[in-house]
Amino acid sequence: MVTIGQQLKTIRRILNLNQAQMCAGILSESFYSKVERGVSDVSFTKLLALLNIHNISLYDFFETFDEENLPNVKLKKEIHSAFNNRDISQLRKIKDSLDDTKSVESLKINLMLASLNDHVYKVPEEIQENFKAKCLKVNLRQQKDFWNLAISTSLYNFSELRSLMDYILENTFTLDLTDDTMLISLMNLIINYMDRCYHEMRTDNIHEIESFVEQVPDAYAIIFHKLIVKYYLALFDKNDQLAVQIKNLLNKSGYQRYVATLPIIK
Repeated sequence: MVTIGQQLKTIRRILNLNQAQMCAGILSESFYSKVERGVSDVSFTKLLALLNIHNISLYDFFETFDEENLPNVKLKKEIHSAFNNRDISQLRKIKDSLDDTKSVESLKINLMLASLNDHVYKVPEEIQENFKAKCLKVNLRQQKDFWNLAISTSLYNFSELRSLMDYILENTFTLDLTDDTMLISLMNLIINYMDRCYHEMRTDNIHEIESFVEQVPDAYAIIFHKLIVKYYLALFDKNDQLAVQIKNLLNKSGYQRYVATLPIIK
């Protein structure tokens, strides 16, 4: 599998840069050389800084090389399925089973685990600011799924996520909502966004999201996700009775693991 170092090397060659130009003072040239060769690991903050200074969004870093990084479709489905089910133990098992701890798959799982454990990578604010609106480079007409965006919501500030969701809601006519993979990944993005809204006490476009989710066909693949959305809406509306009913239903239906990652009813 392709490593982070190999991807950085590929990007560097595409940009026609030497190693000194690529590390741009963020890393020493000798250390950067070791990263490309897989001898040393680059920290997540330094990786973001490198991508940022060369105007490459984290989304593009994942998406550009997805076909090369995930030739094993089974592995990709296992990772996304575990995230979709909020199965932290399974994600850890998959991560431990990977031969290369520096692979993109491992980095993605780290992002998932941070999100599900309610942890956020400590990325300097100046780097976060430079990522603003880059998620809007998404071309919905060519979008296969929203997994990369759903996985990385914790890296963006709220204004970025708000812009992204508004953009998607305004252009839903371009999406194939009969595609289960598209729907499930989109619902994961929506749920992660609603979680951010709840924790940051933002209700700006919650009702627009509610209207969109209600219009989405009741496909079997996302019935559960719609219930999660209703749970968050109950929290926003301070309808504790409904929230408790939904939580009890989820527990009785075997979704205790997912329930454990939901906000506690106050």
